[in-house]
Amino acid sequence: MRNHRCDRPRLSGLLPVCTVLLAFGASGAVAQERYHPALDPEVFPLPGNLAAAVEFWKDVFATYTSDQVILHDERHLNVVYSVVDMSDLRATGSSELQIDRARIRRVRAEMSRIAKALRDLAAGRPAMDLPPDRRSIPSQMENIAGGRTKYRRAAGLIRSQRGLRDRFEEAIEISGLFMPGIQRTLAEYGLPAEIRCLPFVESMFNYRARSKVGASGAWQFTASTGRAFLQMDEAVDARSDVLLAAEGAARKLRQDYESLEAWPLALTAYNHGAGGMARAVRRLGTRDIGVIAEKYRSRTFGFASRNFYPEFLAAVIVYVDRDRHFPGVEPFPEIRFDVVDRDRYVALTDLATATGVEMDELAELNPALDRSVLAGSLLVPPRYPLRVPAGSAPRFEQAYAALSPERKPDRQAAFGYRVRRGDTLGAIARRFGSSVSELQRANRLPRADRIYVGQRLRIPQQGSGRTAPPPVQRAAVRAPEERTAAAETRNSPQETPSEIVHVVRSGESVHRIARKYGVTVAAVVAANELRRPELIHAGQRLRIPAGGKDVVYRVRRGDTLSQLARTFGTSTAKIQRANGLRGSRIVVGQTLRIPAE
Repeated sequence: MRNHRCDRPRLSGLLPVCTVLLAFGASGAVAQERYHPALDPEVFPLPGNLAAAVEFWKDVFATYTSDQVILHDERHLNVVYSVVDMSDLRATGSSELQIDRARIRRVRAEMSRIAKALRDLAAGRPAMDLPPDRRSIPSQMENIAGGRTKYRRAAGLIRSQRGLRDRFEEAIEISGLFMPGIQRTLAEYGLPAEIRCLPFVESMFNYRARSKVGASGAWQFTASTGRAFLQMDEAVDARSDVLLAAEGAARKLRQDYESLEAWPLALTAYNHGAGGMARAVRRLGTRDIGVIAEKYRSRTFGFASRNFYPEFLAAVIVYVDRDRHFPGVEPFPEIRFDVVDRDRYVALTDLATATGVEMDELAELNPALDRSVLAGSLLVPPRYPLRVPAGSAPRFEQAYAALSPERKPDRQAAFGYRVRRGDTLGAIARRFGSSVSELQRANRLPRADRIYVGQRLRIPQQGSGRTAPPPVQRAAVRAPEERTAAAETRNSPQETPSEIVHVVRSGESVHRIARKYGVTVAAVVAANELRRPELIHAGQRLRIPAGGKDVVYRVRRGDTLSQLARTFGTSTAKIQRANGLRGSRIVVGQTLRIPAE
């Protein structure tokens, strides 16, 4: 088995533009001289029958925005029937809810019209008798076998796909924080550098992303797979940390590659599972991803699995050619930090207090730590690589050494509770001042309604974690209508005379939220004093100020004019004009006016 390591020269994002020119046909790999220079054809071959899929995903990433929906054939991605565009509603100031509802209506109506045209073709109706925008269907499908019956089949295979250009653009910026670290990890494990682009496919570098099946983080690990490759316990969920999860992904991909002996299969296994890909190889007698994508049939090998490898190749190509597709978009500077080693458990609050470092800053650097750790009810485990601001490691090491022995226990802070008849997880959480989610994490409970009499539960402690809090009186259970009203209050924008409070939802960005309320990114960032606006998280409450106003910003250490322009969604030139700056030099403590327009 050939071991493709990363010791050969790699091409970077400054490569000259080279369009993929591919011959459609047999599923064998295309000739190397016609392959995009970002990819090594020996490592990542592109069978001819997957070339159209790669081109389709390139358009999804680099051409169509989230306001556009592509209607296409599910099996033949080069057959694109039409594009439903919602930009007209966006331009008139419609709300996100109005746009979402209109999108559903328009897509359904358009799919119905396409299906009718396909059924008409299947019945023998001439193409010239179809509406003008449907007459190209026969020419698009001329290379598909099946005579008129192919149209009848196609009527049941119409699929919609939203564009991702705007999300890919944001992801390019966020990726800069982590890409150098990811590349170092891949090199350490001997993986091809192209795998750095996998988070574009999985989550667009949203480390708070969570799928319908429970996959979490930028690398989208499920809980079961995560426990096999990452640190996951009551205090730490490494899936939420892009760099820690990158190491787990590298280990998994290395293992799958050694088992499947081909990178296309190992990558597809990331979505479909190594066992499933091994079955596909045995059943078809080949490791050719083109043959497997075309001929393998399985209940779980659906559209996402068939397209995972072409989608990955497209992400690599678009990322390498980002200067052409996204001119002026630059990745954020790499995140910098020190790592402090410890040999025992410790409260993060103790270290923060002793060093004078804000908990918010430690929380930003350590997204894998559970909220219970940030609150002080659980301790930082000794094997967790605790990150601290760059240059501050000596202070933290001294603070840790100065703590008394009782502040550095040899076990996690928790105590036990035995479930009694009539207990519910919610009642137990209220009794001990905890939450249902904290108890689920501490006890690895997949469902809140699955506890039984006599079961012993681990209860996270509050405060410093040294002693258990006294049990409190059971709170009265609110009626369902009261709970519903309370939930609606928490999740709805709360209007005041000058601002709105928005509760961040999973997958939202500052850019998207600002656009929703018709205000500038600068205004949202300033109103909430966001030091790193790309790292907002679901459940966070953001103040939305009235639109149309300039904001005032005080320069912090590490700021640059170009970085501030990207952060506030404006340009360097506009900030210079607003503040009478002739050059790009700014100093810590300087007050800048950020223009609203």
